[in-house]
Amino acid sequence: MYIKKANFQNFRNFSKLDLTFRPGFVILSGPNGAGKTNFLEGLYFSLSLARFPTSALSQLLRGKEQFFSIKTTTLSNEDISFEIFCEQREGRPFLQLKTNGQVVTRGQYARHASVICFLPEDLNLLTHSPANRRRFLDEVLVSCSPEYRHTLSQYTKTLKQRSVALEKQATLEVWDEQLANFGSVITGFRKNLAEFINKRLEDVLSNISSELGKIELKYHAGGDSDKDNFGKKLALARARDLQRLTTSVGPHHDDFEMFNERRAIVGYLSRGQLRAITLALKILEKQYLESFGLSPLMLLDDVFSEFDTKHQRHLLEFLKGFEQVFLTTAHLEEIKEFLPAGAQVYIVSDGSISSLPRPGEG
Repeated sequence: MYIKKANFQNFRNFSKLDLTFRPGFVILSGPNGAGKTNFLEGLYFSLSLARFPTSALSQLLRGKEQFFSIKTTTLSNEDISFEIFCEQREGRPFLQLKTNGQVVTRGQYARHASVICFLPEDLNLLTHSPANRRRFLDEVLVSCSPEYRHTLSQYTKTLKQRSVALEKQATLEVWDEQLANFGSVITGFRKNLAEFINKRLEDVLSNISSELGKIELKYHAGGDSDKDNFGKKLALARARDLQRLTTSVGPHHDDFEMFNERRAIVGYLSRGQLRAITLALKILEKQYLESFGLSPLMLLDDVFSEFDTKHQRHLLEFLKGFEQVFLTTAHLEEIKEFLPAGAQVYIVSDGSISSLPRPGEG
């Protein structure tokens, strides 16, 4: 899938944008604060209905405007247009969604597109709390499996109901059975994803940072992929759970660690190396979704930061195999010589984006 057109109105610092794109590299260059990340957020929001972590819906409005709109046209097997209209009504944002001109629900809208984004703060995936890593696993699996999405929702509800039962010192058997049922499915999905990543991680990473050697992911399950074993673990923990009023077994305690030559990477590798591993995980996310027949778009924000010239060149060479990739940089001159002839370069200044002609063009 690739984006053919993007139209923005009153989104972030952009009053109006009307842009067309081709497959291949799309480079957005400009100083920090010019709006490069804002533009990627608009594309990400238009294809996923998800905002960047620090954004509230009201913050997407430009200045004191009362509405914003984004329309993107993508091509996979056929053209599909995605339209988002957001209007302030009585101080609250109201969303209207359309695909191919027809008003749709959030669920219907999200079925048609797939997008993956790398942000500088994604390094937190490896260095911050286990919740970040569980969120990564969930985002990947929810994107490709309606069964996982439904099961995760049911598990979350059941976990809350078990918490109420713990507080009331009530019978837990009913909730334990449901928790084991849903939790074992979640654990199975996550375990399979971890195995997929491990089989391909070293190969993908060698195209970005060849000197790292063997890298592996170790998945720590808080429950079990076998329903009966999951239930036994809950039963063994019941007295402790009643005492502490919390559920100590289940995928809400899952985590994973990354190892380099059997040594935990956090506190050991440099930020540039951690960036390379995080980027490799995002690329493996793309490959995993492709194994389910999806064709996700890649958005890479400030991806070259902390990479030397050799790693910048290796990364660009590897990304040539992708149908379309949007990348931002504040230092175009550092990568210009490595860009293929067909790369599209856009200059971002405050409130505008203009195409940089290729050599020989007007």
